[in-house]
Amino acid sequence: MSSMMRHDITVRRRAIYTGLKPFMSEEELLNALAHWEAHYATAPRFTLQRFVSELCREGELRQRRADILLSLVQAMNMPVKSLLADPLPDRESLPSTSVSETAAFETLMNALIDGGNKTQRFSLRLDLLASLDTRKMPVQFCHAMQRWLGDKAPLNVTGVSTELLRAMVNRAYVIMCERQGPVLADKTLAAAVSQVVAERPELERVIKKLL
Repeated sequence: MSSMMRHDITVRRRAIYTGLKPFMSEEELLNALAHWEAHYATAPRFTLQRFVSELCREGELRQRRADILLSLVQAMNMPVKSLLADPLPDRESLPSTSVSETAAFETLMNALIDGGNKTQRFSLRLDLLASLDTRKMPVQFCHAMQRWLGDKAPLNVTGVSTELLRAMVNRAYVIMCERQGPVLADKTLAAAVSQVVAERPELERVIKKLL
């Protein structure tokens, strides 16, 4: 990544932080920023509405979605000196997993959950929830998975190893094999991978690391 692109992402991250600040707690803000950086940092600005839709799925945020979108659009057009300071100035040195790997994991898991019928999706969510163990996994990772599987927040994981991401994808596959049989599980996984590659072709190489 060039220094110019890195600078642009930093400025836009500050704008996202500034625009969301009135509506979220600090923890929610940092999770939202990580989700934006994994999925939207290099995307065109017109995808901002999709980002807001993913954040505002329920509760008070859902009711204030229009206000949040307006706040973000205004922040994106503010002078740089008027934006809040970058809340993650040392972010590049923090995660043990690259942004592209977490983005690939999140996108693939979303595609897996969205595949199949309503009963299959519900069973996969419950079985994955039951498989989470804070004694063996990072607590923050477990909490992010729990919020996502409970349909309370977009999937947003940071700072975890490739091995853990691969293990979770494998766990989802094993659960599908047990519930649906290996033939249908293979088709579901292949369809999810194809969907991810079609939507995010830059993730194709990384997806292979998780399978």
